Amino acid sequence: MKPIDLDGFETKFKVSSDPWNYRTSAFEAMKRRTLLRACGPQRLGRGLELACAIGENSRALASRCLTLVATDGAPTALETARRLTPHDARIDYRHGVLPGGIPGGPFDLIVVSEIAYYLSPLDLAALGQRMMQSLAPGGRIVVLHHVVPFDDAAQLPALAQARLCRMFARSMLRVLDQRHGRYAVAAFRRRVRPSKVPRA
Repeated sequence: MKPIDLDGFETKFKVSSDPWNYRTSAFEAMKRRTLLRACGPQRLGRGLELACAIGENSRALASRCLTLVATDGAPTALETARRLTPHDARIDYRHGVLPGGIPGGPFDLIVVSEIAYYLSPLDLAALGQRMMQSLAPGGRIVVLHHVVPFDDAAQLPALAQARLCRMFARSMLRVLDQRHGRYAVAAFRRRVRPSKVPRA
């Protein structure tokens, strides 16, 4: 089966406002709780969610951030997300096509979930680089993906999750790494460089 592309995603959201049952699936709700726990216990400043779809995760993440930027490449999905989101939710929905469409940082939290395996290995590497460039000192990246194979992915899901994790682990501190049945989650924190103390 041919990997799904951006036009394919747009078509899915035009046919159904919720093609993956984000709003009604108990499994999706459980995965969302896992995602929130991976963000850590403290409330963060500026957050970024990539590939937000109809904003179910975005509305949950908004409670963990002072402000949240949520991007997606499918205009119809963004229209649905805006319609479902209260006006006072402090979420800025923006159109952005990955890997290049990442807003300028710095962000204290960056979440990428259920999108990495739709990118080619080269685009995934570019995405990881852009995420690290947009992360604030002391900031956190959360990566959550299915790890079982399915037909319309551009690469094996488990391999996509592992590739991102290896990239972040080279320069960041891994603070979480868990497998939950069909999906895996990991979190990384950027180290804060100690300020230089002037010599007396």
